[in-house]
Amino acid sequence: MYRINEGVFDLPDGWRDRTVNVMASDNSPTQMALTITRDDRAWGVSFPEYLEDQMKRVEKALEGFELLGRREFHVSGLPAHEMEGRWMRNKTPVHMLSTIIDMGDRALIVTASTDGQMSPSQKAEMQRIVESFRAKEKTHCRAGIQDDVHMSRINS
Repeated sequence: MYRINEGVFDLPDGWRDRTVNVMASDNSPTQMALTITRDDRAWGVSFPEYLEDQMKRVEKALEGFELLGRREFHVSGLPAHEMEGRWMRNKTPVHMLSTIIDMGDRALIVTASTDGQMSPSQKAEMQRIVESFRAKEKTHCRAGIQDDVHMSRINS
């Protein structure tokens, strides 16, 4: 079973979640966006190796990218790495905080961004949102790995 806010799909075995979720604040000039993506780690690649590869990709992909800081921490008991930077999009400066959460063989990437400069309170709120993430516990059943909410419905 695959759950979205609006409902549930019964997908075939072997399908992977490749969704991109985008949430945004109001339409003010200082609009904040929060983007969530998922990525598979190549077999045998450690989390630190994956992080360094992602850093190189960001530096190549984002025009004028400047790294402002990095920090390691844990989210929901999982290793996480935050990268803060700025870059230019269509001659407009963009400030971003990108957090990669180690989900085992996958990475959950949560990126907060805004045009211009994030204020200290905006940055603190984006970090609070990321740190509020709680990973679902997984359980095995006949149909494969299901989350606990769906298990109660399947087994009842």
